[in-house]
Amino acid sequence: MNRVRKILVPVNFTEDSANGLKYAASLAEETQAELVVLHVTQKEEARSFLNFLALIEGWPMLNTQTTTPLDRLVREKALDLYRFIEKVIRRGGQVKIRRKIVLGDGDKAEKILGVAEEENIDLVVLAVGRKSFFASLMAGGRLLKMISRFPCPLLLKPSLDEPWPASG
Repeated sequence: MNRVRKILVPVNFTEDSANGLKYAASLAEETQAELVVLHVTQKEEARSFLNFLALIEGWPMLNTQTTTPLDRLVREKALDLYRFIEKVIRRGGQVKIRRKIVLGDGDKAEKILGVAEEENIDLVVLAVGRKSFFASLMAGGRLLKMISRFPCPLLLKPSLDEPWPASG
């Protein structure tokens, strides 16, 4: 069996992604793997956030057709990601954690796939739940198309709080 050296876990700051992060962290600790915690932010979300901030602060609204300096949003998201990790993983273990923010347009699944390839990830942990990234992949039948393109195995971590649908 191949040794797992790098684990990627995408998060969106929901309870479902916290569940996936906890599992990925414990797996990384057991296998002594590096944990890459990823948050993908769309540029359109960034512009909406900056326009909202401008409205609150009394700044002029941004022209979304022009290039918007997004460094402030990236810093805010990085801080949110740091706080999320600290809240979810309360113990100071021996896990090497690296935080990564990806900002871009297009499909979040493509961004995660790109990071998995770029970082030579050995395992991707996806949380399964109603508000998780996995749920958004299920919409539109994209999941099966994406699985075959990943360069490594995907581990699906179900939420402990949600009952599985009854079969039959």
